[in-house]
Amino acid sequence: MPSRRAGPSPGDPHSRVHIVPVGFEVERVTEPLVDERADRVYLITRRERDAAAPFVAEVVRRLRRASPPVEVRVVGTDPWSVFETLGAYRGIFEAERRGVRGAAGVLPIRVNVSTGTKITAIAGTLACMLWNGEPYYVQVSRSWYSDRTPRVGSVRDVVERVEPVNVYELRAPAPELVEVLEALARRGGSLRKRELLRELGLDRPASPGGATLSPQAQHGRLRRRLEPLESRWGFVRSESSGPRARVALTEQGRVALGLFGRPAR
Repeated sequence: MPSRRAGPSPGDPHSRVHIVPVGFEVERVTEPLVDERADRVYLITRRERDAAAPFVAEVVRRLRRASPPVEVRVVGTDPWSVFETLGAYRGIFEAERRGVRGAAGVLPIRVNVSTGTKITAIAGTLACMLWNGEPYYVQVSRSWYSDRTPRVGSVRDVVERVEPVNVYELRAPAPELVEVLEALARRGGSLRKRELLRELGLDRPASPGGATLSPQAQHGRLRRRLEPLESRWGFVRSESSGPRARVALTEQGRVALGLFGRPAR
């Protein structure tokens, strides 16, 4: 549902971009966007059978009538899945080229963590820790809670203030560690160490024409990658030992691959 506003295009480092999940609320979504003169907002909603559809429609209507209007993009996901919601957030950060936390001269994406489900709030906070995001919480007045029945309507004196949420940087695994996860996934999730060496190219000299690596040196190179993946991250596990030793991708490793691996083409 694009709006009629012609603002900065995705990828412009100076555009004011927000991500806001939409549940059974309107003012908590719209007021910060209008007050901060957002250029573009990505509304996160349920992909299908969305009971909040009337609220999404009202949010879009108000943002289109704002002065100036806000560009609206609706993104469908499963708001009860951290993994799927994080994947949707990652796609937005990449489309907006805001993937490097604290990048100089680039405005962070603002993420509303007070709307939607608890899962979208968790995913939004994690996204800000991983990428160039800035979470905020919209505090509402107590009178808003007096009527627990969700409704779309014209409500005044609801939003009291917008509070920033402090987060710390969450570091992703180094690229060479992610390569191990990708190699395992390509081959069904489990490989003998000897096969994994070949898949990663660790059995070859470090430079063209270099000296042939001994088996001990090859396994040393692989061990330096596997140790943090297994002991620190829990993304892989070793199965058996000796010449038939295997390495397997764990469920946590599959989730990490979805977050940190290269997007499928």
